[in-house]
Amino acid sequence: MRKWLTVALLLVFGGLAHAQTPAQTAQPVNGAGPDNGTANQRLVVIELFTSQGCSSCPPADAALRSLRDRPGILTLSWPVNYWDRLGWEDTFAKPNNGMRQAAYNKRLGRGGVFTPQMVFDGRLQCVGSKPDEIRMGIAKERAIKSLFVSPVIKQSGSHISVSLPETALKKDATVRVVWYLGDAEVEVGGGENSGRLLHYTNVVRRTDILKDWDGRAVSLSLDAKRGEAAGADHVAILLQSGYRHGPIVGAASLTLNTPPKVFKASMP
Repeated sequence: MRKWLTVALLLVFGGLAHAQTPAQTAQPVNGAGPDNGTANQRLVVIELFTSQGCSSCPPADAALRSLRDRPGILTLSWPVNYWDRLGWEDTFAKPNNGMRQAAYNKRLGRGGVFTPQMVFDGRLQCVGSKPDEIRMGIAKERAIKSLFVSPVIKQSGSHISVSLPETALKKDATVRVVWYLGDAEVEVGGGENSGRLLHYTNVVRRTDILKDWDGRAVSLSLDAKRGEAAGADHVAILLQSGYRHGPIVGAASLTLNTPPKVFKASMP
């Protein structure tokens, strides 16, 4: 059954922190390994709020995995920590991930948070383990005829450049960088999933606010070592309208110039 948690939060939703190589540029395809976001391809950004301590979450984690290599889709997994009290501390969860989920739900008119929950472009949500609802959410977002900005991301060595084209925005947009890990396996040693080996994809390891963008053309610089230090092997840029957890109006991602890896965590 779905996991629900009613929260009364007084939050200030800030930024969430928690040998030369050839230049690499995001290409208009999708996946944890492939990159997406050049040209004017519209991406549907699907965010899953999940927990290693939630017995209802593995089917949603598997659903997210099946979606990540589909063209025109960028998936991100945001592990939350509010089920840690059930006997297992999620090895990837950060408190700010739950704050992001709560901000979405407040704007969408929901009174609490639950797992597994999928959010589509910051506009629609559904239970993350229900295939029909997932298909409907993707279809609805693809049918929306609205502005979509495609940042251009390039990497050369440890330097990453992000270019935003001049755009007539209705509202300023927050530019968010998300460092994420393509694949991870966790052997759960307690709680509702005790004894299970769980596979996760596109797990957010770190995220930061870069700036508020008014639509003027701009170039930004990132250090790939910042993401690698957090355990990430991919980077994504999200543009969110109005404020830091608003509707997503632009996105792109890039595989970092690091050897592909699968994170494995075993029971202590």
